[in-house]
Amino acid sequence: MNDDSSLLCHVNIANGFRGAERQTLLLVKALAEKGFKQKLILRKDSELVARSKSIVGIDVIEKNMFAFGAFSEPSEKTLFHFHDSRSFPMFYLSGLLRSMNYIYTRRVQRPPKVNFMSKKIYRDSRKIVCLSSSIENTVKESFGKSIDSVIIPSASASFDHDPEKSLEIRQEIKQEFLVGHIGALDDSHKGQLDIIKLARQAKSKALDIGFVMVGSGRDELLLKKESKDLENVYFAGQVENIGDYLSAFDVFIFPSRHEGLGSTLIDAIDFGLPIIARNVGGISDIIDDGVNGYLVSDHNADFFTPLIELYNSESIRNRISEVNKKQSDAFSIERMTESYISLYNQYL
Repeated sequence: MNDDSSLLCHVNIANGFRGAERQTLLLVKALAEKGFKQKLILRKDSELVARSKSIVGIDVIEKNMFAFGAFSEPSEKTLFHFHDSRSFPMFYLSGLLRSMNYIYTRRVQRPPKVNFMSKKIYRDSRKIVCLSSSIENTVKESFGKSIDSVIIPSASASFDHDPEKSLEIRQEIKQEFLVGHIGALDDSHKGQLDIIKLARQAKSKALDIGFVMVGSGRDELLLKKESKDLENVYFAGQVENIGDYLSAFDVFIFPSRHEGLGSTLIDAIDFGLPIIARNVGGISDIIDDGVNGYLVSDHNADFFTPLIELYNSESIRNRISEVNKKQSDAFSIERMTESYISLYNQYL
């Protein structure tokens, strides 16, 4: 537990609820259970605000983009943890960053913008936490190798699941073998048009494979249009029972075109699912090609060959499943939380 006079203040003013917000929530909950004194600065009326209200013993401050007004006089015993970068400009322009004791978790692989402000923000941070080696490399390439960074991967959400619900999901689908995907329906990021292409290849070979996409997003209509002639593609929409779907899948596919790490992959590993993923960003940090899944080259990506291998061999699926179940301990909430506590204790 931290000292009674010290305080952790988390900042995440995202409006939606995606991987970064889920990881923020997991960490705050785990820290609360360990007795850490915490405040949260969150976007007013956001999903993260709604979900945070169930956590006992934290103070939630709702703000708009001008969130810096929530802490006009930060104490020297306050450690700020920024979970997204949207609020940085406002804190910087207000002058508060000069007196702040803060760390920042960088979650995306794309290179950060480099200007006078961003250089100041990154170099003044006590520590830049990166989810993967790929993210750490882009940060150091942008701001220099002297940037003080550490790698702390995301954690599995440890989703519950109901076997009967998972069975119902399987029964609603015509095909016996299910390939699943969970993520925002945004092809420029998540690459779901490759799933449609894969479904078309499976249909042409008369394979008994159904492709299930869980999530919503800006490309939902596009993806439905591209797959309207395919009876082996299913859109589940936005669901709360993610664990029920993960439990229903035989294989998890992740064709992201760029990805810092991919927290959904960690959840798939937790369920022991064989994974087929594009080899981009930090994915190779957690997927060992041929051991706990398959990595597909970004050049002329061939998702079909590894899918056929998994489809035809139950023994390979079982072997990979056992590896992933054992590996899931490395991505537990407890392990991530202890890594952050070790970091916090250096600065609180």
